[in-house]
Amino acid sequence: MKNIFLTLFGISFSIISFAQVEADSTLTLEEISFRDSIAAINSSNANLQLLQKTYNKGAQAFSSGNFREAIVLFNEVIAIDSTYVMAYYTMALSFKDLKEYSNAIDYLDLTLSLDSANVDALFQKAKCFQLNRSTDKSMQAYLLLLELDNKQSEAAYELGVLYYLKKDYQKAIDMYTKAIFINPNYAYAYNDRASVYRALEDYPRAIEDYKIANKKDPQAFIFNNLGSVLKRSGDVGAALTAYNKAIEVNANYEIAYNNRGAIYFESQDYASALKDFKKAITINPKYSLAYCNRAAVYQIQENYTGALDDLNKAVDLQNNNATALLNRGITKEMLRDVDGACEDWQKASDFGLSKGRDYYINNCE
Repeated sequence: MKNIFLTLFGISFSIISFAQVEADSTLTLEEISFRDSIAAINSSNANLQLLQKTYNKGAQAFSSGNFREAIVLFNEVIAIDSTYVMAYYTMALSFKDLKEYSNAIDYLDLTLSLDSANVDALFQKAKCFQLNRSTDKSMQAYLLLLELDNKQSEAAYELGVLYYLKKDYQKAIDMYTKAIFINPNYAYAYNDRASVYRALEDYPRAIEDYKIANKKDPQAFIFNNLGSVLKRSGDVGAALTAYNKAIEVNANYEIAYNNRGAIYFESQDYASALKDFKKAITINPKYSLAYCNRAAVYQIQENYTGALDDLNKAVDLQNNNATALLNRGITKEMLRDVDGACEDWQKASDFGLSKGRDYYINNCE
């Protein structure tokens, strides 16, 4: 019985195998080739659909700020198609937004290896170097980008920023001018070129550029910058108007309140100054300079306790603020804390403030 079972099993296996071969043999070579082609097309279409679906999910995750999820999905896309340029590029942007600049640069290099003319990838690579404080590499990348495409106004602008930070003011002006030539409506380039002129104490050109920037794109910070240079040039009335305009554009711009308060303080309108300094602090409770300035008003009003509280906050927020330490020492002296005053003046002197040294020598030695 056992042998029969084995024999039958063998026959059964052979019949099944033979039947499969016999079924295929009914197709011609052309039909087999066509069937295989259709199968390949279907498989390719399925992969393409999966690739596009996965990339779209990654792009959605990226747009929503879910950068880790986006990276996982873009890796899945690359596993399906290792030449999918946008997956590498958007993955690089995800790493950039995570501030993982080295990884971002690696994937931007992979993007460029697949698409050497991708100017967006080259710009982002330069930006990553810039954010990672690799200034020279960043500048080289921006310059290369301008060689590839001389219409890249943002590359010219960023070079202007880098030259400005290096205090190479003439090259900064040249690059901002180039950015403006490419894009005559580039308000930030006008603003930053004005800031270079301000650093060079060329106030007429600075004022002109700030005014043009505000016409192109009115911004509170540009009006504030205009106010600052107008004040430096001696036109206090026009400066006050500019600060008012900054606040009109953005009612929560604390810097404009502080700067307007400084004008009121200098004109001895202490009530208006105090109101502006309080507003600046309300908007930004970590604004060290506004605490210092409000303390100055309190000192004038002989509110030394209030002044000390503000100066303590200012020093807590910025412990190397020599001016705050100097003024806190003066306030402590008024409150009869001579030892505390001498300690603050010594610290102010250590931070390089000559007045701190003078106060210490005259009152503590």
